[in-house]
Amino acid sequence: MKAKRFLKLVAGLVLIGLGLVLALAFRMHSFPQTGAYFEKPGVRKLQKDEVGQWHYIRHLYTELEATGEQFKGWDESQQDMWKYAIAFLAYSMPSMAIIKPEDKPLAEYFLSVMIHKMKAKKVWEDWQRYGFGDDPICKDNIMYKGHLNLMYGLYQLMTGSDRYASEFTWLTQKIVEEIEESKQGKFRGVVCEPDRYFVQCNAIGLLSLEIYDRIYGTPYAKYYGEDVMKFIRERLIDPETGLYHEAYHPSHDITIPYLSGYTNAWTMVMLRPFDKEYQAKIYPKWKDLFVREYGPFAVVRESRYGGPSRLATLFGMLAAKEFGDRELFGKLRNTIDLGGFLHKDTERGYLSYGLADNTLLNGMVFSFKMHVGWQKILDHNWPQPEAVPTVPEISLLDSFDVLDTRKL
Repeated sequence: MKAKRFLKLVAGLVLIGLGLVLALAFRMHSFPQTGAYFEKPGVRKLQKDEVGQWHYIRHLYTELEATGEQFKGWDESQQDMWKYAIAFLAYSMPSMAIIKPEDKPLAEYFLSVMIHKMKAKKVWEDWQRYGFGDDPICKDNIMYKGHLNLMYGLYQLMTGSDRYASEFTWLTQKIVEEIEESKQGKFRGVVCEPDRYFVQCNAIGLLSLEIYDRIYGTPYAKYYGEDVMKFIRERLIDPETGLYHEAYHPSHDITIPYLSGYTNAWTMVMLRPFDKEYQAKIYPKWKDLFVREYGPFAVVRESRYGGPSRLATLFGMLAAKEFGDRELFGKLRNTIDLGGFLHKDTERGYLSYGLADNTLLNGMVFSFKMHVGWQKILDHNWPQPEAVPTVPEISLLDSFDVLDTRKL
């Protein structure tokens, strides 16, 4: 009798397992084909998951715009990450305008809303909370002001509007001045926290300078970018893999020889417009070191010796999209959309993740699915004035004019 009960138990477990496998297979069968995310502009269409997630983003930022500097429902334990959640979502708005031109006015509007929320004190107050100073953009803190400047730049590039031209010019000048000042020391670029220099954050600042140059005809990205890239190549490249070390500390002129899965993914993507061949060369090395594939799924590790990381897996998806790696992108999409329980809201019909808050997944994954590649964004035929616009007068501006959240 005991043997029969045991066999029944085993049979039941097998049936449950088969049911789960079939349910999983059914969910995955409903996912869009991976190749559809990589179609060329003009052919590329929003996929059904992107349509649902775009619906959610519009709903979320409509509510955020109506609540001033509040972030209802956002996880305050992740508050220091809000800047990245907003910024990386904002970077998808040009891709939205390219893929679906009829939604370009919406993309422009919501990018403006994202700029507005990026300037909210709750997004940058970590600078004050950690005792680094009262002003989050006058010096250092490229981890915040680089993103804000890139958002200003993308808005002006997309729209041809000078709505944020003064702020964009003021912040660009600050970044340029700090890179120039860094020549007095042993590094080139701008630190994040005092005494912490990260390649991925400086890459954001350089990309904002590239856009400023394209609008105003200045040589900032080329002139200062060469200095920054030379320093990075000399001091922050791992000799074994060619990947980027985690950090440099100016106070001791020392590089921390740690390789990060997520920051290398981010860095390769953002530096690709400046050194396309080198980023393409190290992408396979990053993949070999950090990516682990399991049938139709894949994860990315943060450490070469560690296990899967949610943040590294997210940025791995962006890297796979930037470098046209369809197979890896599809496997990471499977992991994230299934693991994050992407589901339909029964009342409003949008798609959002059920196992994570708004801080990372709901914005970043949509953005990384949409991403058409930085070179396509930079080279797109955006509307611009016939003549090079006049550089705005900024002598009367200060940092808190740039951070004014009343301007939308």
